[in-house]
Amino acid sequence: MDRFNQSSPNPFRALKARWVLAGFVVISAILGLGLILLGSLHLLPLEVGDPILAPTLYILVFTGLCLMIVVQGRSPALDLRDLLGPLPRRLAWLQLLWLVVGLFLFSLGAFQVSYLGLSWVAPHLVESTLQQSLLLSADNAAAPRLYNSLMLFAVVVVAPVAEEFIFRGILLHRWGLKWGVRTAMVMTSVLFGLLHSNLIGLFMFGVVMTLLYLTTRSLLVPMVAHALNNALASGLEYATQIRALTPIHTLADFRASWWLGVVCLLVSAPWVLRYVVYHWPTQTTPLPYFVNQSQRLDLGSRP
Repeated sequence: MDRFNQSSPNPFRALKARWVLAGFVVISAILGLGLILLGSLHLLPLEVGDPILAPTLYILVFTGLCLMIVVQGRSPALDLRDLLGPLPRRLAWLQLLWLVVGLFLFSLGAFQVSYLGLSWVAPHLVESTLQQSLLLSADNAAAPRLYNSLMLFAVVVVAPVAEEFIFRGILLHRWGLKWGVRTAMVMTSVLFGLLHSNLIGLFMFGVVMTLLYLTTRSLLVPMVAHALNNALASGLEYATQIRALTPIHTLADFRASWWLGVVCLLVSAPWVLRYVVYHWPTQTTPLPYFVNQSQRLDLGSRP
């Protein structure tokens, strides 16, 4: 049963979560098969296994998915103004930055601690994860600089916009309409954590992004916070590379550095949890889209 009954057309009754998932699968399959076909016909200027295809595919898939959602949301009309909301005029940007730093440390600590336990159960999985690198790892790419530029663009621009649009914009409203805000926040955050292979850390990240959206009613705020978080991650890896620091790639080194995760959690958990507890919504907290819609219609009806 819908918890939010609005007199205006409600696009989230038509924008179902399963259609978002189906769209992701279909778009990924079409693009993947298309690249394989172009490679087999020698029409692709790159090898099929070239690392540059990873950020390219990510950008194309998530851009295509967002466009599909916008097109599907036309009937009834999905008003992007109400979904994005206005940028708050008095937002404490310095406090937002500190919150992002705390979240970043929390996710690092959660990854370290959770994967430490997993390393004894699935060591090969953990070791392969440790050997993955975001930037400056395209030695076998046809154009390493282009690879790094595309990866940065995907991580700092496309990912924050597309993922916040899908998770906090569409799925939060769809599931919040059916089950209430708190349930939707937990469900979208769990899904977000699972898809990013860091359940605890990215679950908390998803919760805080949702709370930022609920308190400011502007999807632009979590988008900016998400971009800052990803920029911190990219900057940390870049600093590690230029200072010639030895990254942790082996299980032995990873297990020996367990204390780093504990320190990160001890430092970051108090202020992250304080923010979550202070801003925790009720089950009937109104969703941002409908608040923004109501305010816009009220302003439009005034003489």
